[in-house]
Amino acid sequence: MRGTLAEQVKATIYQYQLIRKIGIHKEYVWSHLVIAFVLILFQLSMYRIDGAIAIGISILLIQIIHFAIIRLTLVRVDEPNYRRWGLRLSKPWFGYIPTAYIELALYRRVHRHLFWLGLCAIGVLYPWANEAQMIALISWHLWFLVPRLLILRPLRKCRPDGVIKFQPTEVNFYHR
Repeated sequence: MRGTLAEQVKATIYQYQLIRKIGIHKEYVWSHLVIAFVLILFQLSMYRIDGAIAIGISILLIQIIHFAIIRLTLVRVDEPNYRRWGLRLSKPWFGYIPTAYIELALYRRVHRHLFWLGLCAIGVLYPWANEAQMIALISWHLWFLVPRLLILRPLRKCRPDGVIKFQPTEVNFYHR
């Protein structure tokens, strides 16, 4: 038998039901970019050429560290499906992030590992890095993670078996 119209509207091809939309406001994106600008100004004014070199090295090295930690965590905690992850360069999602639907529990676990193991990897570099490089590494690590971690706050009471999908202007949370 056919269900009611309301049941048919809720169902999609994949049987996902949209539970929550988290909008990414322009003010949030612009403030995130202003923080990057302030970090760059600080590095350049305090450390001059060493600061400029530290910025370039840190951004590249943090992306490599994030990529390695995410790949290793996916191998460890989930059947690796690397096609669901990709490099994005759109505001505010910079870096290696999910490009398709991903389970909320997996997203939480990967980003918890990414935060702490990223700080540990930066700590391992301490003997070889100068002050400008350490400040740049820590600040860029946090700058790349802040938008991803802030998404978890509104979803903290949601069921972990749901899935999330990242869009340039919003994050959608679905239940199966």
